[in-house]
Amino acid sequence: MTARANAHETVLAHRAFCRVSGVLAMRIAAVRSGRLRRAGTLARHLRSYQRSLRGHQDARDRLLWPALLARCDLGADLVLRMQAHHVRVTATLAAVDAALPDWAATADEDDRDRLVATLIEHRAVLAEHSDEEHRDLLPLAAEHLAAHEWQALRARTVARLPRPRLLTYLGIVLAHADRGERRLVLTALPRRARLIWYLLGWSRRPRWIRP
Repeated sequence: MTARANAHETVLAHRAFCRVSGVLAMRIAAVRSGRLRRAGTLARHLRSYQRSLRGHQDARDRLLWPALLARCDLGADLVLRMQAHHVRVTATLAAVDAALPDWAATADEDDRDRLVATLIEHRAVLAEHSDEEHRDLLPLAAEHLAAHEWQALRARTVARLPRPRLLTYLGIVLAHADRGERRLVLTALPRRARLIWYLLGWSRRPRWIRP
């Protein structure tokens, strides 16, 4: 499998994270005042989404950016810009963290609207970062990273996730993928992660991330 093929997994992951964050924003916006049970359920889903995205970004912060900076003198400005994007995405996640507890505890309309606004802002920043990474950064990475280095990046993303979080992460990435894209991701996974997914099955993925 080539580095270019592996880079496509990043496109799938970013596409899925953008879609899921948008779905969550719409579902939260639809919750009527006082519906505490529904608010609690969506709050759990939102936290799962955030943990998955943070795991995805952590692997890039620790492995991808340093590897590229060490090899791509002409692309250093682009890599540094991607790092700055991650800082912005992290800041939007922190804003969601700050807004979420009040709404989860009260299901109040004002608290809901503040949370939705922070989540919409988060999605906009994430989409901006994803578009530029796909257009400019991934061709650079595919040129300078070997397939085994993409494998190490993927392995780090999933290795530290306990089973429920692993299923959530894979469910988010695969939910909107076609059959060929799912095969691409699953065959390239570390053996443990692939076995967990196959044993528990596609039907066991968290319901809230299904199309």
